[in-house]
Parts: sequence; structure tokens; C-alpha cells
Amino acid sequence: MSALAPEALPAPAAVRRLALLDEGFLTEWVEDPERFADLLPNPFPIPDPLPSRFAADAPARLAPRDAVVRLIEGTNRSLGGDAACRAAARGLRDPRALAVVTGQQAGIFGGPLYSLAKGLSAVALARRLQDRTGRPVVPVFWIEGDDADFEEIRSTTVLDAGGAPHGIRIGADDDLSGAPAFRRRLTDDAGAHIDELASVLPPTSFTGPLLADLRHAYAPGASLTGAFGRFLLHITRGAGLVVMDPTDGAMKELALPVFREALRDHHEARGRIERQTTRIAAAGFRPQAAPEGYGVFHLDASGARKRLAHSAPLESAEDSPSAAVLLRPLVQDYLLPTVAYVGGPAEVAYHAQIGPLYDLHQIRRPFIVPRHLIAVLTRSAARVLDRDGIAFDELSRGDESALNRILADPAAQAALGRAKGAVRGSLREVEEALAALDRSLRAAARQTTGRILAILGKLEGKSVRAAKRLAAERRARFLKAREFLFPGGVPQERRLSPLVFLNLFGPEFPRWLLGALLSPDADRTKRNLLFR
Repeated sequence: MSALAPEALPAPAAVRRLALLDEGFLTEWVEDPERFADLLPNPFPIPDPLPSRFAADAPARLAPRDAVVRLIEGTNRSLGGDAACRAAARGLRDPRALAVVTGQQAGIFGGPLYSLAKGLSAVALARRLQDRTGRPVVPVFWIEGDDADFEEIRSTTVLDAGGAPHGIRIGADDDLSGAPAFRRRLTDDAGAHIDELASVLPPTSFTGPLLADLRHAYAPGASLTGAFGRFLLHITRGAGLVVMDPTDGAMKELALPVFREALRDHHEARGRIERQTTRIAAAGFRPQAAPEGYGVFHLDASGARKRLAHSAPLESAEDSPSAAVLLRPLVQDYLLPTVAYVGGPAEVAYHAQIGPLYDLHQIRRPFIVPRHLIAVLTRSAARVLDRDGIAFDELSRGDESALNRILADPAAQAALGRAKGAVRGSLREVEEALAALDRSLRAAARQTTGRILAILGKLEGKSVRAAKRLAAERRARFLKAREFLFPGGVPQERRLSPLVFLNLFGPEFPRWLLGALLSPDADRTKRNLLFR
């Protein structure tokens, strides 16, 4: 596989930027970050020099650095991290080192495309900060293996040879109901699902090696989190991306101080979250999480993840404590010297709710930076935009109205438009004349106008259908582009697996994607269309 070393990067993709769609709080925040400065520090850009709290000699409450790094090094070594990955992990030992952190659940076969994009978005930011500060800045991908929402991670979507979405869904073990992802292990069925991928993916020169990589990472007996980490490290090798497994018992032991504080200071923390949530609601936004999102979970006797009562003692990590969604960032930033967290729209909104918790736990608050929101366009999809005149957002609709607009015959449409105008003008005169005789006839005249216009509308529809028959190739291109960019009406990065792109473009795809995100044209406050 091609390395991701910066000197070997291919030419960056052409990047076209569009305004964000309605992404809730994120959309308003990136347009006017100072308006929300009391909720999130403005990261556009992160100040230079860094604020004093990030100074190399500034006191910071962190878990024992050597112990954390030793565990991270062991995880990346066991998952096959390459030399760049291992060197980056070692770099965390430097007392001056900082981390740029991102993360995601362990989606099957690499999860959705945005999981890869998140990791490389963190790499891009870490490189820029390292160049600017002269300090080691390490990109870390936190694998959220404590998450118990199996439905969210058990399936992925690829495109078949015809460009249609095809879902791959792994089976569930009824005995593990409610269990976190790290406790779930792949069975012999894993090979059958990879065989299914082999039958669905359009064959390319890259398909065989890609499937072999999958079989290596997703081997029977591997945990879902381990398989995800191994595959992510494999496809991003050379980038210096480090993965972190917070489900390791020794790592949980190191995080115990934060878990204990969360139980002890439960009422104070909930009050702070509620006040922050009220401010967010007053600004016109729906809070991302309820205050109940702050808390500690553990594994019960059946192995299911259950909330721990805030009055319960927590003597050791034997019950595998884990953080609820609004506590997780505090655990992360206690274990790591985080300068910036790279998150999606939901995660940015979470962080707006928890700012006051950093003072409560006496943990240094990082900057929150949006991940790059992306869409990858093939040449065929680009033709639909540039040659056929379809706007990108028009492809997100579930209908063919944009296609109807461009396929309608201009002469026929002009003639029908003139006819409609003539009908309206002539029958308006008739309506007025009849109304002068008898006002009750006005309604009858209007109904007649409507029936005639409806007949002309049917003729217009027939003319569009005729034009479509004459432009079948263009229609096929439109439908294929729509399924590629908005499969099932969902943005590409949220639905399609990175397997689609690795199969289509080969192992250099992550290298190309990183080059695009390092480009000065890439913008974290916009949607980035990347033209392949």
C-alpha cells in the first residue's frame, strides 16, 4: 500500500466549497463564532501563539503521562501500526507534546466514510499546529468501544456494479444484548460477509487486495473495536495517526479519578449542564443531549452496560467503568494533553453544553474544531454538475425535478408557456364579461380556466417524458450521481463505507484525501466537494 508520507502526496483534489446545510448549532457557530464565545472558544483560527494554558511548562491536570503512553504504544503495536504510527505514539512522551483528538464508534468494515475523514482531518490539523508551534502534536483517534448501540455499528453500505446502495449487516449475539462493542467478537460469519462484499463490489484491480486486507483485520475472534482499529491503521499508514482504546482495563484504572469525581459531584455537574442547556435553548437551538448524558456506566453481572448510581462506590476498574456522552470528553482530556478536538456537528453541540465541567474537574479545556465535511465526486458525477447544469443540493432531493428542468425541450416549453399565458389572458376577459351578467358565473369561468391549464400541464408532462426518452444517457448519469452523492437521500459521507472508494480508487485514496484536506482550499466551515 502506498505510504501517506507528505513528500509522496499526489496532487491535491480540486476543492469546491459550498455553504453548510442546516447542521443546527454548527451552522450558526461557524458563521459567527464570537456570538457563541461564552459556549465555545473561537478556533477560527486557533490563536498563535497558543493560550498560556497550553504552554509547555503550564501546570495541567493529566493522568500519568508515561503510563498512558505505554498503553497507547502497546495498542498500536498490537494492531499493526507502522513506523510513522509508532513514532507518533512515542512522541506523546515528550512533556511538550500536545494531541489533536477525534473519535468514532467502531463501525463494521471501517464504518461510514466520515470516520476516515475525521481521522485524516485530525492529521491535517496536527501537522499545521506542529509546524506553527514547533512542538510535537500527535493526531489520536479515540475508538469509542464502550458504546453499546450495536444497531449503529453493525451495518455498512456499499454500491453495487449498477451504482445502487447495498447494505451489509452482521449478525447479533442475543447473549450480548446491551453489551459494549469491545465485548463483541467476530464469528466465522465474518468471512461470509466479506464474501458478500466480493459478490457486490464492482470488480476492479484493487478489489482482491482490499478484500484480503479486510479478511486480515476482520478475522473471526477479533473484537469489533480491534478489527476497526487494525483496518483504520492499515489504510492510513504513513500518516502518523494513532488509535486509542479507552476500553483497556489499565486505561480505565488511570481514568478512575474522573469517574469518581463524576459520581461525587453529580448534582453540581448536572446543575451546570442544565444552566448551559438553558442558554443554548434561549439562543434558539435544541440541545444535543439531555443533562442525563453526564454520568458513569459499568458492566453488570450479565455483561450489559448499565448506568452506575451516583451514590455507588467505585473502588477499582474491575466493573469496567465508562463515561456517558457528556462525561467522555473530560475523561479523554484527562488522559491526553489535548489541544484540539475534531468533531462533527453533534459533537460540537455536545461540547457547547459541557464547558463549565472543565473547571469543575480542573481539566484543561481544548479548542473544538469542526471536522471537514466532504463529498467525493467522480468524473461522471462532476459532469452532472458542470455539463448538465444540476446544482449539488438538487441531487439531495428524492425526486427528478432538477432533471425535468434541464431535460425539458426549450421550444416546446416556450410554446406551452405562451399558450398558458394566452389562456389566462383570454379567459380573464371571459370571466369579467360573465361576472358582469351574473356574479355566480365567475366561479364557473375560473373552473374552466383551471381545467384548460390542467390539460396544458399534462401536455407539458408528456413533453418532458418525451425529452427524457431522448436523453436516457443523461438521466442514467443523473440517477447514478444522485445515488453516489446522496445514497437513499443521505449524504455520501454518512452512509457509504470507505470500501467504496478504496475499491474504486485503490489504496492511494486515503493519501489523496489527506492531500485534499491539507490543501489551502479546504475549509472546515464549509462543505468541501472533492473532485477526483
